[in-house]
Amino acid sequence: MVPFDRQMPTVIRPSQIGTDTTYEPPLRIGFGISDRTVEGSNATMGRTVLVAGAQPNPIHYHTVNDVCWYILHGRIRAWFSRSDGSDRKEVILEGGDFVYIPSGAIHVISNASETEEAALVFCYIGVGNTDAAETVWVERGSETARRVTGEVPSPAGATA
Repeated sequence: MVPFDRQMPTVIRPSQIGTDTTYEPPLRIGFGISDRTVEGSNATMGRTVLVAGAQPNPIHYHTVNDVCWYILHGRIRAWFSRSDGSDRKEVILEGGDFVYIPSGAIHVISNASETEEAALVFCYIGVGNTDAAETVWVERGSETARRVTGEVPSPAGATA
């Protein structure tokens, strides 16, 4: 339990957070809950907007935390795999879907529509900011990246 003097909720309004376009371009991210907005936060939560036609964000995974998504609206193309790029799965996510991503699972998204915006809410569990997530950015053109994008098949049972 948190100390008694911190046992009250914090409300963060959209006007307080702005939009980050540098963390995972081309995504437009509003980080609402983090240790920057809530003292002692043990989660990082926000919303991600994918403009119509948004291409994939950088290939990555988080070594320290699991991630949860709730798809607000639109259609989002997602690629998932293990940290070595094996067992690649491509899924179209739609408004109302919930997604659980364990630490180490690669996840990449793009907008499946050229004409409509899509959006999701995300939560990094157990970390107060994105640095604490210890994100691994997979190098473009690497064997792992090529597996995730489907340029080369991932061998059955492949490991890092």
